[in-house]
Amino acid sequence: MNARLMLTTLAIGLAMAATQASAQESTTPPPGPGAMPTFQDFDLNKDGKITEEEFNEARAARIADRAQKGYQMRGLANASSFADIDTNHDGTLSAEEFAAHQAAHRQPGGRRQQ
Repeated sequence: MNARLMLTTLAIGLAMAATQASAQESTTPPPGPGAMPTFQDFDLNKDGKITEEEFNEARAARIADRAQKGYQMRGLANASSFADIDTNHDGTLSAEEFAAHQAAHRQPGGRRQQ
């Protein structure tokens, strides 16, 4: 089993309890299956940047939530890593880096060539 798949599987397990609690507190309707997450969804401490820990926690919660709702999870094994998105290699994601990554996924083919 490759490391990314193992980490994703572990993250799903850890996120299940957190997802249950946050789903009960949410007052906004959940996004549809094709909705892209926002920078704010990943900036868990709301400090204007996303650390690798926040990124992994938010991604795991999103994966768990979508799995619980029965959404297909195509491309999960090929999901970009934090390092792929952190283009200036400063250890955090800025809103600009996050937006550039999201824009690349909206292009035909859905993945940026690296």
